[in-house]
Amino acid sequence: MSRWLPGIALIAACGGGGHATSGTGPSEGSCEPGRCLGDISRTIGEHKAEARACFEAGKKKQPKLVGQLVINFEIDAEGSVVDTSQGMQDGQLDDADVVACVSDVVKKIKFPKSAAGKSTRGYHRFEFAGR
Repeated sequence: MSRWLPGIALIAACGGGGHATSGTGPSEGSCEPGRCLGDISRTIGEHKAEARACFEAGKKKQPKLVGQLVINFEIDAEGSVVDTSQGMQDGQLDDADVVACVSDVVKKIKFPKSAAGKSTRGYHRFEFAGR
């Protein structure tokens, strides 16, 4: 569920394979450069290998580990990810180490500053299949 808060632009970015392919939220014309759905998806997608490494480490402990992981996040006005949490959707990976590792990957991502001085909230769905 999304809701608008003063000073915070909300987006929803989701997709498979560690990068977003679609979502709902502000249209590309109503968002700030670097904070649009496509921009955020591409930026997170640049870190797909790091998120995959988290999953592979978890798979070594749990060979049957597969599934999705939703990470909610907030990007502050300066472009830093200041908060992450696991989404509440059912059927997600439940390995705490994988969740923490992927959250740490997202926290390290730097996004463009907001010219309007706003924070952006969003989420990203990582899909992990076995190899």
